[in-house]
Amino acid sequence: MTDDRIAAAAAVFARAWLDGTTIDALPDDLAPRDEAEAVAMQDAMAARIGEDTVGWKVAGRPGAPFGRIFASTSFGNGATLPAPRYAANLIECEAGFRLTRDLPPRRRPYERDEVAAAADLSINIELVGFRRANIVEQVAAALAAGRPYPESEVERLINIADNGGNLGLVTGPVIEDWGHRSLLDVTVDLRIDGGESRPMLPKEARTEPFDVFLWTANELSRRGIGLTAGQIVTPGSITLPEPLPVGRTASAVFADLGEITVSLAAI
Repeated sequence: MTDDRIAAAAAVFARAWLDGTTIDALPDDLAPRDEAEAVAMQDAMAARIGEDTVGWKVAGRPGAPFGRIFASTSFGNGATLPAPRYAANLIECEAGFRLTRDLPPRRRPYERDEVAAAADLSINIELVGFRRANIVEQVAAALAAGRPYPESEVERLINIADNGGNLGLVTGPVIEDWGHRSLLDVTVDLRIDGGESRPMLPKEARTEPFDVFLWTANELSRRGIGLTAGQIVTPGSITLPEPLPVGRTASAVFADLGEITVSLAAI
């Protein structure tokens, strides 16, 4: 692992993030060569951005890549996102977890009961986006054609370095009494401007959200980062990624858990 390459890649991504712009591509000589290097690039990018981390998104299963949710990209229920910064986006509806107490780094792994007692359930809409131009369109095209994304290991590693594809989070209601629920059975009715209900991700393609949360707590502990009260962990989408067009409003009803809305301002 070369520190100069990590710093150079992080600088490219951080500058695009801070400017609200995109790049055509990460130069080939800066592409991460393995997951450890990709994670180091994301860490260095976050250090350059210099914002508080208010949450973590995880790509749907234990062991999956994850990214940071920064303070300036966390929005409340009913928010209108500024355009053009959020014009290239995908939205994903997620049942996540809001920490009610710290889970600091430690040698001993956290047990299920400890982690469950340290968080409330929350419903959220994740904003998926990238610092590289046209990636959102490529993701949407691959999914529409029934192809997996990313389609190459190189692209997967670059996505990790690019903050795991996270662009932000819209936070909704919090549910304190959630332990009795089967979170895999939570349904979401997602509609854009009151149109037809958008597809959910098949249940067999999802992982129990709490299992992802538990793994995340222990992985961040292992990395010496930990979790702090108030942070949110989003453990994977319930719905298929859906573009939110400029000037439109998305409304997601999470069964009996509540509703969350977000709009993208007209340019």
